Amino acid sequence: MSSKSRKYTIPGQPSGSKYVFSFNEKGQIEGVKKQTKLGRPLRSIDPSSDEFDKVTSSSQALNAYNVHNNKGNKKNYKNSVEKASTEELNKNKEKESKKENNEEYITNDIEKPKSIAERRTEARTGSTGSTEEGYGGGGVKGSQLYAYPFDIDLQQDHLKISRYEYQRSSINASKPPTLEGADVENQGAPAQFDNVYQARVVEGGSVLGVLKGSVILPMPKVTDVNAADWGKSELNAQGMAAAGLASKLIGQPGETADERERRLKAFEELREQRAGEEAGSVRRKTTGAIYNQIVAKTAGLLLGTDLNADTVLARQGGTVLNPNAEMLFQGPALRDFTFKYRMIARNPDEGQMIRNIIRFLKLGMAPKFRSSTYLKSPDVFSLEYRRGKDESGILDTVNRFSPGGLALTSINTDYAPNSYWSAYQDSQPVEITMDLNFVELRPIYYNDQALTPTNSVGY
Repeated sequence: MSSKSRKYTIPGQPSGSKYVFSFNEKGQIEGVKKQTKLGRPLRSIDPSSDEFDKVTSSSQALNAYNVHNNKGNKKNYKNSVEKASTEELNKNKEKESKKENNEEYITNDIEKPKSIAERRTEARTGSTGSTEEGYGGGGVKGSQLYAYPFDIDLQQDHLKISRYEYQRSSINASKPPTLEGADVENQGAPAQFDNVYQARVVEGGSVLGVLKGSVILPMPKVTDVNAADWGKSELNAQGMAAAGLASKLIGQPGETADERERRLKAFEELREQRAGEEAGSVRRKTTGAIYNQIVAKTAGLLLGTDLNADTVLARQGGTVLNPNAEMLFQGPALRDFTFKYRMIARNPDEGQMIRNIIRFLKLGMAPKFRSSTYLKSPDVFSLEYRRGKDESGILDTVNRFSPGGLALTSINTDYAPNSYWSAYQDSQPVEITMDLNFVELRPIYYNDQALTPTNSVGY
């Protein structure tokens, strides 16, 4: 029966590589395995390769050989290692390679190994408190985890939908995150959450509270549309005059106490002046375009017709009042996302998983009845395009979603997409299509985009 040494780092070999020596019953080296990265499985080295010769000729190999054969008795240490015959080395390599190719476990130095069957069972049952592949585990109460297909490889690109309890930190959940070193007063403070089940700190406006669970689905068709609402604005001469006057009377951010006092005094003087004017003084105090507008409007009212200054001026001299038209920013736009999934149950367990996913999403979007007077908001969601389980798993090659959360506004499930009923013996539909429509709860601001990785496409 063979035995193995501990892992050795050998100078001259690739950085991060570690080697394990195995010995036969005679104490000879019969094989060497290599690990290139922490958490990766050990793989056998070809005994006919130069790497095998260099590794087995190293001082680390000699140390492993002496420790194995002499059990710490340094008096019996030898100056060279003894290797098994070429035939035995090749036979051992073939045997170990078959084991490695048929492994059902991924041995990890950090996490307890799980078999594929165990991982499928956890995903299939959506067990409370599951942290399978780094997902779920939402605090004391835990969270549910569902996946379709239930043996989906999380090292491939996928969509993660997480469901949270709707929770507000302030009356304004539309605030962006704060940029370090910028004008914090005009950016808004970050929202914070802290409750008995889970502490959650969110940079920027968000209503994501306690994690209820997650759904893992294959990568969908990916599109995103970023928009801002701009609208046409027109101001004729009279409007421009009024706007100029208003700009002098409206307070500006950061004004001093003296500036505010002068502004209020000017406003009072204007109000007193207008209150003392007689109707007949309008003509004396207005000239040009403003006068023409008043005359045209008055004439139209006297004769019972709709008449404006543009009509009169155009007929008289081929001119019109300049509308001073331009496009002005009206406000941000909220984005919406639609996903379409076609799900086919390959066995009864996967059929149950599909039903679990549909029910989980329907529960999340349903309003909560409190009384005949009040309703509580439905749960909200966060979406991520991912590969892997840690924070670095978020994809940079496609868009991200608003950190403020999303609402699931509709779910359209078709249990007979082929226009006729087709089901298994347990009445599970053979094929189901599910259309999901999400809308972001707050806009995407400059601060959001600026804080995304520079090598990503942003939100």
